[in-house]
Amino acid sequence: MTLKQKTSNLYVVGDSTVSSFKDSYFYPRYGYGTQLKEFFTLNLHIHNLAMSGRSSKSFITEKNYDILKESLQADDFLLIGFGHNDEKFEDCARFTDATKSIDDPDSFAYYLNTYYIEFALKRGATPILCTPIVRLNEKDDYAKEAAHKMKTGDYAAAILQLGQVKNVQVIDLRKMTMEEYQQIGYEEAKLYHAILLGLKDRKSPLLLPNFSTVDQTHLNLYGAKFVAYLIAKEIKESNSPLSFYLKSNIKRPSKEETLLPNPNYVFKEYVCPNLVAYQPKAQFKTLSENWYGTAFGDCDQHPNALEAGFIAKEIQTSMFYVGQYGDDLNGKLSLSTDGLAFLFQQIHISYNFEMTAKAKVLKCHTTKQSGFGLMLRDDCYLNQTTQKDLILSNYLAAGFLTGEEITKILFRRENSNLIIEDTILPMYKEGDTAELKIIRIGQSITLEVLYKGKKYIKTFYDFDLLAVDPSYMYVGMFATKGTLVEFSSVDLKFLGKSQGA
Repeated sequence: MTLKQKTSNLYVVGDSTVSSFKDSYFYPRYGYGTQLKEFFTLNLHIHNLAMSGRSSKSFITEKNYDILKESLQADDFLLIGFGHNDEKFEDCARFTDATKSIDDPDSFAYYLNTYYIEFALKRGATPILCTPIVRLNEKDDYAKEAAHKMKTGDYAAAILQLGQVKNVQVIDLRKMTMEEYQQIGYEEAKLYHAILLGLKDRKSPLLLPNFSTVDQTHLNLYGAKFVAYLIAKEIKESNSPLSFYLKSNIKRPSKEETLLPNPNYVFKEYVCPNLVAYQPKAQFKTLSENWYGTAFGDCDQHPNALEAGFIAKEIQTSMFYVGQYGDDLNGKLSLSTDGLAFLFQQIHISYNFEMTAKAKVLKCHTTKQSGFGLMLRDDCYLNQTTQKDLILSNYLAAGFLTGEEITKILFRRENSNLIIEDTILPMYKEGDTAELKIIRIGQSITLEVLYKGKKYIKTFYDFDLLAVDPSYMYVGMFATKGTLVEFSSVDLKFLGKSQGA
């Protein structure tokens, strides 16, 4: 085999700054691992195994780590890009401590060394460490958290030190992105980052980026390609063995060619609910402060009309009736549209919480597209003025969704798609009870259902609750289409502010 025919593999592991996404944002999120292919020849097969929301600790529990263990061979390369989520001291499943030594099983260095560096070296592969990119800072202040200098250590410095100890190449993306951002200033640096929403231009039919919704952590395509360019440039200048696979002419990406709006972005006229002015009808009235009842979506009749049969009402303190009753089965949870009763609280996106409740089915029909449970969603609607609004925004549900005489537990809607877990049980019946829970800690959201003596749990990392309402999330009790549920022992606890992405 000649040198020109030599092939190898580059495996990439890391967090959301590295991984791929399927976003509906105006400038969607892209991890830099998705753009490395632009700078290497086809002789290098790039496998991006990075996963959003993971740390060096939590990643080893994922199937993608199993793929790495099954696949990495001698003469391959392993690019390692963790740090953002290792900082999350509020989340024991992800947190690693950058102040502790390489021999301490709780340390950042221990996880990087044991599960990535030593693993690669034993396989005869070449590990390469990357420090995390900085978080965008409006004041160009990269002295503390934006540069990953936390009370639990300096995460980039820990990587640099580990590289020296293990004689492993480190690409210092913190230093390079910080210098770039400080040189060009915030107004230009923000163009590297994802933008959630578009803004109508008064002078033309075109949409503009709504820079008030800039994502300070995640890159857009332009930013991801720029960071991949920095990596390629460093590989070339360091004369790394990986440089053999670089294209002959690597160049900095062009803003004009790369900073492009999402062609599939759909502008949505959304107004955050005015809860102060809300005057609910009798079937949506509550007793406790900060709880609100409503019904919205595709409901066949006007969802707030009495004849629609929806109720989201507090009967007595901390006891709620939620659902749809009567002979006309209005509302649904379907592949193409939702319509439901919802009794909720509005929570600022920066807060952690835990919500628990007991549910008892009072009435139900043996029909598909009905369900009930706890729901955490991106948006919420009051006083809907049409009968069949198509509301397909993101949510997670710790609860039940029916098919033909069957029940599925735990489901979500993401990027308009209804996604259901595999658990299939007989249809729930009148008198059935369940204990429900949703916990949100930073980017980590856990759904839990205890039903007929068995517990069902699913955790989601970095679930998107920003695409429609970037300021608030809405958590509460839902039911629809012939199902009426009594929710009792309802408890919503706030667990302090989130560390963010």
